[in-house]
Amino acid sequence: MTTIRLHGILAQEYTDIFTMEIGKPSSVFSAIDCNRKGFVKRVVELQKEGFIYDVIVNKTRTSDSYKIDAMTNPDTIDLVPVIVGSGPFASVFSFMFGGSLLGSFAGSLA
Repeated sequence: MTTIRLHGILAQEYTDIFTMEIGKPSSVFSAIDCNRKGFVKRVVELQKEGFIYDVIVNKTRTSDSYKIDAMTNPDTIDLVPVIVGSGPFASVFSFMFGGSLLGSFAGSLA
């Protein structure tokens, strides 16, 4: 069983801990969405509003979709807000982090 911890706004709106049988970390979004309707839609909305989430698997951050797909039966998955800040580089970082989050899991969002 995998312990999934939500942080920030997602934890407030849905719940902070789930325990599920997750074969691959890329399944986390669809698994939560099956149990809490609208979860994926809310993640996308938050990203558009500038709230970017990072995925930490077994206490290791990775945005490489190949590494994520190669992982199996994770013990923990954390969805953690990324502090982007403001200024001229904020939109670049927001795109990079948000793009890696949703890009890595695009297959599970379909």
